[in-house]
Amino acid sequence: MVKGQLIELTRVNLRYANPQLTNKAREKGKSGKELSSYLLRQYVLSAMIFLLIYGFTMFMVDFSRMPGFFTYYMALFGILGLSQSVTIIYNVFFEGNDLQTFLPLPFRQGQIFLAKIAVVALTVAPYVLPLIVVFILTGWRSGLLLPFVILFSFLLFCLCLVLIFCLSSLIVFGLARTAFFQKHKKLVTSLLLGGSMLVAIFGILLMNNQTSTFEKGYTDHEVISLFIPFYYAISQPFTQIGVLSWLGVMMVAAGLAGGIKIGILPKLYDQLTTAMSGTEAKRKHKKNQNLKQLLWSYHSQLVRDPNLIMQVLSSSLLTPIIFVFAFAFTGEIDLSSIDIRLIGVVFLAGVSFAFLTVNQTSFVSNMISLDRENFLFIRSLPLSMKKYLKEKFRFACCLQMFLTGGIALVSGVIFRMPLLFLFILVLGSILGSYLLSMRFFARDYRMLQLEWTNINQLFTRGSGALGLVAAMIGTIIGSVILLVLYGIAAFIFPFWLLNGVVWFLILGCSALWVWHYKRVFWSRFD
Repeated sequence: MVKGQLIELTRVNLRYANPQLTNKAREKGKSGKELSSYLLRQYVLSAMIFLLIYGFTMFMVDFSRMPGFFTYYMALFGILGLSQSVTIIYNVFFEGNDLQTFLPLPFRQGQIFLAKIAVVALTVAPYVLPLIVVFILTGWRSGLLLPFVILFSFLLFCLCLVLIFCLSSLIVFGLARTAFFQKHKKLVTSLLLGGSMLVAIFGILLMNNQTSTFEKGYTDHEVISLFIPFYYAISQPFTQIGVLSWLGVMMVAAGLAGGIKIGILPKLYDQLTTAMSGTEAKRKHKKNQNLKQLLWSYHSQLVRDPNLIMQVLSSSLLTPIIFVFAFAFTGEIDLSSIDIRLIGVVFLAGVSFAFLTVNQTSFVSNMISLDRENFLFIRSLPLSMKKYLKEKFRFACCLQMFLTGGIALVSGVIFRMPLLFLFILVLGSILGSYLLSMRFFARDYRMLQLEWTNINQLFTRGSGALGLVAAMIGTIIGSVILLVLYGIAAFIFPFWLLNGVVWFLILGCSALWVWHYKRVFWSRFD
């Protein structure tokens, strides 16, 4: 009975986690267990793609002889998993509005917790699944029989998930229980979510700049002592140090799980109710504002939520930030003497920045849906809908251009670009941001969702997380190929001929792009 309740509760949370994908499946005639299986397959497919992308780079590394690299990958994916878990656990438990739905139902608090954690696990799994490749390769290269390798790798991976989720839960629920959180919820939320993102960024950068050791003819990273028990557990499971490592990892996992059982589960309902019933700060009323000022003030209130800010930053800006700073710390890229013939390539690189930062998780891509029920109220007012949406678009587009242009500017300064090239790079990023903002703003209206309870429901509309990852990978590969080809052509063809043709194509395509969205989107509000 209890097991059946937990399974059904997990199915409900699974469908609730991505209502857009759920609705699409229902339109295809799927329901009941078939619907749950379909949703589960989508998460599994997403995880497999992450596994292939990261796992492919690991096959050339002999982890059995390189404990430093083993602990490096453990730390890398552990940091990613921990930062994502903190964010998602906070969203699922504290930002969702489904608690009142479960209160009248005969579910125990432990079941509610486990069902939600199961959905969190499906969301976080792609970030840590490459660890199972590390474990399998290490055990296999260490000479273990394949059945033992698979069994021990699976068990060790499960223990890693338990450690990540338990530690994340203790951090989130521990902070949410403090009186300071009740009085300064937004501040603590900002510190919690922002801190997790900063830890991920600087943790990865710090590890990338560790000193390597040279022993026995191969190069290895410095060993990270915190994760060395996992290395012994999979490489030497039948030795004394291997057995002690297994016992140590299991004891830590059991201790953290016991802390959740004793400290969180007994008062889960009370804590969630108290956290979500905090009083809202009174807003100051500004007098003598015109309509444009009122709308911009309202739009700025929509994007000030710290959870939304951190989700957008971690989803759409984290990748280019890590990419830029990782190369910056190596000090190997110096563009101070870049050839003037590459000025068009730099402009196109700025446009590529926009493709990395403007996607379905950006501010502009969700600006209309952030209105929630206010959108229906505003539509009932004697206010031009076109004028309202244009002001909303201008606000979101300016915000997006500021973020993308800011990253481009910092990148150019870090790589020591001359002033002219720096200006061209930022100009390209602004143009790309403007064009993509039109696309994703119109997409938000087409997939309008006003009854969301978790911001991830907006982020996963349409193609979902799988489509987001595929688009990002495609953008990176396509941008690199295009920039390399453009750079080669810049040294082959005459400067004015090549760049004149390219800039004519860019401006022509941009004009057609603007005309297209004016015709198919803005004209409907005339």
